[in-house]
Amino acid sequence: MSRLTMLHESFKQTHSSIATLPTRARILDRSIELEFPYRLFVPENYEPGYAYPLVVWLHSDASSEMELDNVMPALSLRNYVGIAPRGNVKSRGSQRRYRWGTSLTDCAVAEDLVWDSVQAAIDALSIHPDRIFLAGFGGGGTMAQWIGLKYASQVAGVVSLTGSFPKTSRVLSNWKVARHLKVLFAQRQGSTICSEEDMMRAVKVAHQSGLDYRFMQAQSEDDTDDTEGNELDTGMLQAANRFMMGIVTGTDLRLSPETSNDCETVEFGFN
Repeated sequence: MSRLTMLHESFKQTHSSIATLPTRARILDRSIELEFPYRLFVPENYEPGYAYPLVVWLHSDASSEMELDNVMPALSLRNYVGIAPRGNVKSRGSQRRYRWGTSLTDCAVAEDLVWDSVQAAIDALSIHPDRIFLAGFGGGGTMAQWIGLKYASQVAGVVSLTGSFPKTSRVLSNWKVARHLKVLFAQRQGSTICSEEDMMRAVKVAHQSGLDYRFMQAQSEDDTDDTEGNELDTGMLQAANRFMMGIVTGTDLRLSPETSNDCETVEFGFN
């Protein structure tokens, strides 16, 4: 296996940092410059002549954009360009972990971060503008749903892994268009981040509103381990890959295996 092209950001010591993508191996004509911290993933054997789907990854609570380093190899080494902006709220008790806020103002900030990331990636890399996916884990999955449902005509699909349905007001303000958005809602048995009650609420809202949600529950190996239900394993990411590639190829791919008993847990590397 050839070494991944993982591109590292360069931070200043100020709140607004600039991360620059070097023109490594002459892949790019220009750099990506964003005035906030982010992480970028370029797929193996990147081909400038091919228009790649773009995955905008929104990290979980008490984490950072560094999640992308472990998520993308488990998702796919070749299928997507990935970009992950940093959450807009600093987690308590940590200088290097962040989360996504839940107020309308926080959501507006997150929208700006996402769309600035998308535009920068499109300007610098070969991205298919109609294959933009929003994906996230935990609070990032909830935020991905919020933005996706609001801007349903501008995204190809949404993946929420262990992220509850948004409780922020006006989440269905654009529901007539949102009904056509394909969403994968994956919850893991025993999760306290997104419980089975949270999943049933999402099922109810999706049914009542006519949303195109596809639900999946991953099983936990150890019912006595309270933390396992809040972990992200490769099985959920593999299901996410099949879901998104089904949209890209226009085929209804199965998400199976729908259980995660034989899958490894993804360990996140924090910056």
